[in-house]
Amino acid sequence: MLALEKIIASLIMPPGLFVFLFLILALYLFKKSESITIKIIAVLALLFCFFMSTAFGVQLLLHPLENYAERNSVTAFAKHPIVVLGGGVNYYSSDKAKPSVHSLQRLVKGYQLHRKLKTPLIYSGGVAIGQQIISEADAAADFLTSIGMDKSYYISENQAQTTFENAAYLKRWIEDNEIEKVYLVTSAYHILRSAAVFKAQNIDFLIVHSGFIYDHQFSWLDYLPNRGALNANLSALHEWIGLAWYYIRGRI
Repeated sequence: MLALEKIIASLIMPPGLFVFLFLILALYLFKKSESITIKIIAVLALLFCFFMSTAFGVQLLLHPLENYAERNSVTAFAKHPIVVLGGGVNYYSSDKAKPSVHSLQRLVKGYQLHRKLKTPLIYSGGVAIGQQIISEADAAADFLTSIGMDKSYYISENQAQTTFENAAYLKRWIEDNEIEKVYLVTSAYHILRSAAVFKAQNIDFLIVHSGFIYDHQFSWLDYLPNRGALNANLSALHEWIGLAWYYIRGRI
């Protein structure tokens, strides 16, 4: 009975609802339209929507990124500074903001390293586009203080708004403080692009990913349209497009 409820829920709630509507549209166009082009577009739209909202997309888009991070992530022993890259912030009012879910994941991992190594933690994240006051680094400072971190170990980089800017601004801090190597902490799906950017800036780093955003062991439910897969695939697609864009711009 529960399995049937899950199947029904996947079809009546987005993104499953959208897949179902695309299917109806495709069938209608195949029956009514004489244009081969329109029929092809309808089928491609249906397949893309299904692919992006299921484990099929996760396997092709997300897993290569997260597997790269898992293979290259290290266990921290040496006492290097910890660099945590911002993953977004949620604004609640003009003077209140909290780190996003992805940022919290990264911050927790960074704080775990800090407690183990007792080395400085620098968080990189500026004010979000469209906002004016609170930066990601400010929100991160509030969170870390709330869980017991000594502020004397915290360093704020509150200007960067992109991964490229993360590396550029952090490079200045690293050079000014004559730092030889840092731990680079970010989400597993974000490691490949951030590592490429940091290498291009000639920053010596050790990778420590903060965790996965979707299962690597699937059940049959993962092959039904679901919001988790859609969110994960959108994040992964953003990274692949970002990699291509940075390559075109000569940033990696």
